[in-house]
Amino acid sequence: MVFVLAAAPGGSAVATVAGLTGAALVRGHQTRAFLVGDGVLSASAIAQSGAETVVCDADWRWRRGGDPMDPGVTRGSLRDLAIWCQEADKVLVFS
Repeated sequence: MVFVLAAAPGGSAVATVAGLTGAALVRGHQTRAFLVGDGVLSASAIAQSGAETVVCDADWRWRRGGDPMDPGVTRGSLRDLAIWCQEADKVLVFS
């Protein structure tokens, strides 16, 4: 399963993605979260769910500048997201 998060912190999307990724992992699903736009601001919260968490590098640099990466988070690109989407059974987008 691939979850794409583009929503800013403070809304229900972040909590929903964190909850769904955690529940999917408990049920044995391979779960990945790709964060774009304002979604990169919630990288730590999503990574804590245990899902493989990747942020769009360009959005990270734009919104978080020189901040070090959150634990459990790696940088990637939209190319990575495209590959994940081809491999996934389900892709859910939250914006």
